[in-house]
Amino acid sequence: MRITLLAAAALLAVPLTAASPAGAAARPPGVPTNATGVRIARIVNGDTLDVTTSKGEKLRVMLLESDTPEPGKCWGGAATRRTATLLPVGKVAYVLKDKSPKDGYGRWLFYVWNAKGVHVNRTLIRNGLAKAVLIKPNDLYIKAMRAEESKARQEKLGIWSGSCDKSPQPTPTPTPTVKPTVKPTVKPTVKPTPSPSPSSSDKTDPRYPTCAEANAHGYGPYRRGVDPEYAWYQDRDGDGLVCER
Repeated sequence: MRITLLAAAALLAVPLTAASPAGAAARPPGVPTNATGVRIARIVNGDTLDVTTSKGEKLRVMLLESDTPEPGKCWGGAATRRTATLLPVGKVAYVLKDKSPKDGYGRWLFYVWNAKGVHVNRTLIRNGLAKAVLIKPNDLYIKAMRAEESKARQEKLGIWSGSCDKSPQPTPTPTPTVKPTVKPTVKPTVKPTPSPSPSSSDKTDPRYPTCAEANAHGYGPYRRGVDPEYAWYQDRDGDGLVCER
């Protein structure tokens, strides 16, 4: 009877193990027993990724104590590619938190192992693709991380090599320079000011019956086309003048 009960208990325990993203039986050597199984959803850059929990929750994760260069910087692309190789999207991984589980931006701070039991944070540092950085109060592996950094420095690996990686960096497309169109300067045309025409409203001399009377009062002579008084008198000799004195 006792043997039967033990066998039944063992059968009941099987579904609990299978329910986790990576069952305890499949856990590779080197992964802490208290690490949680997740699945890789996306690699953002060398030290940032998205994971999905067994409950379907999506978490933004930052690798603890391992700081890789930003994308576009020297070795940033190499670090991102290495993380993507170690943690393929859709595959199982294991995460372990330290004393403080989140940073000021709401990202989860984890140590991460892949499905083969490789400690990703530590591997990036060992290969010169990340620096060992203490994020207080999280210091569970900081001594090991600094030891790996020291080895990478001595071997001049990656960021410690003194040169940039040879991977192609994105080159921004230059914006074409549009030369301004210079319009020719047009000089204004100066129009001549017309001479004023005689106006009927201009003041004229008094009109007399004859030129003799106009002359007697001190008026005349009058020119044809210039003086309106010319039309009042007869130009007998046709010389264009009337009322000559």
